[in-house]
Amino acid sequence: MPKNPGKSNKKEIGKLTCDLKKYDDVGYSREWEAELDAIVDGLASIGSPAVPELIGMLNDPDKWSSCFAADALGKIGDESAITPLADVLEGSELGERAKDALKEIGDVCIHEVIKRVEYRITHPIREGRSIDRITSYALSTIGEIRCDESIEFLNTLLDEYMSELPDGPFDPTKYDWKYVNVDFFHLLDCMVRQQDKKAIPHIEKARDVFPSNYVDYKICQIAIGRIKKKRPDEGYLPLESLDIILPAGAIMNALSGGGLGWEDTFEEEYGEYFEEVGGWNRGGDESEDWDDDDEDWEVDEDDEDDYGDHEDDNMAGKRKFDQVYQFKITLKQIRPPIWRRIQVPETYTFHDLHVAIQDAMGWEGYHLHEFEMTDPATGSKVRIGAQDDDDLGFGREILREQREKIARYFSMENRSAEYLYDFGDDWEHRILLEKILPREAGVEYPVCIKGKRACPPEDCGGVWGYADIVEALQDLDSEENEELLEWVGEDFDPEYFDAEMICFRKSGR
Repeated sequence: MPKNPGKSNKKEIGKLTCDLKKYDDVGYSREWEAELDAIVDGLASIGSPAVPELIGMLNDPDKWSSCFAADALGKIGDESAITPLADVLEGSELGERAKDALKEIGDVCIHEVIKRVEYRITHPIREGRSIDRITSYALSTIGEIRCDESIEFLNTLLDEYMSELPDGPFDPTKYDWKYVNVDFFHLLDCMVRQQDKKAIPHIEKARDVFPSNYVDYKICQIAIGRIKKKRPDEGYLPLESLDIILPAGAIMNALSGGGLGWEDTFEEEYGEYFEEVGGWNRGGDESEDWDDDDEDWEVDEDDEDDYGDHEDDNMAGKRKFDQVYQFKITLKQIRPPIWRRIQVPETYTFHDLHVAIQDAMGWEGYHLHEFEMTDPATGSKVRIGAQDDDDLGFGREILREQREKIARYFSMENRSAEYLYDFGDDWEHRILLEKILPREAGVEYPVCIKGKRACPPEDCGGVWGYADIVEALQDLDSEENEELLEWVGEDFDPEYFDAEMICFRKSGR
């Protein structure tokens, strides 16, 4: 034991923070993640003595080191970091890390975060882009930390928001509107995350302010349905509202003279949430039967995964098999959903499944990927991916996907897994085993039997970048969108998908 532990800690803290700051000059890259995580873990292991230095690093939000300082503060969990973390919630990059850190600290931080939202309501920012997202990280923190104080604040905020809503359309940037920095749909989304039924009367009251054909009414009803049906992660209401207002597929279809054959799928996607009000249009024609995707809404979100295998010689699809696994692959955080239903041989490995997902979704395979699911033998979460000599697992334990068979993991008792593609854009997919079926004679597996909507363009910037593309496609004449539209291409149609056009390749890529 050192003679002066305090001095030893101070020296170690200084070394680790210097190591962290050196990345400010070279820029953050995924390849440095293992080393950065090790530094963060080192600072977290020191605990409270490291907190003052880490808090000081938050004062320079444009530096990458501030983001990792927030990560370390979250792991330490010292309550003295709550106020400084709450102070940076309005930042772009740092705000999200601060939100995650506060979530780790827990509900003790809620009071301080609420103060930040209340301050911004009384001191609104009226200039700049995305002014209604300024409180988004603070509201997300409140929404994702479930406690009585969060529930009460969100319910009260919605009531007050609605009580001061002007009659008729208005421009919130010009009207003296104190809630200009609060997004209505994001507020509802946070209430859905809380999953507390006490919110329903408040949302119903807000819903009934609007005519039933307004998107505000529809989003309120969807929020109510997701609370009643316990589906906090089903979608993201602000993005869904955008697509309901101006479906990109409808616009592209109109521009093509109807040649794209776009169909309104609102009833299919959201119809069940309107059952108690007689359909989404309050008494519209409900006689049309739903298709076989009704089962999609009955999935148990807690179910997990199990699946088949394949060897390193790319012959998995040619090995003898008697059963096929039917999976539904859904791209998370995008509504209406982008999804594929595929059937693969029980002999598949995770590597084979990865290639099948790439081909079915429409990804190009340029980036790293990883599966995460529960190991039925141990009950613990495992990561499965492209482990190799370059340590693509960034120092984490990664099981080699070429050796792990889906049949060892997936079963009807262990049905779901997560699939992450592109560690920069972070495309998160949910894999759900729907059925295990006998092999059908004459069918060449794997096969894609159904799906909806086009895959986002590669390297478009993740969910938010994709949202910008969809928004740009709705305003083709805007000079501001010209560069983005030129990049994505005029022929890109977010609503287009044809299962018959899917071509599966060998798994050796």
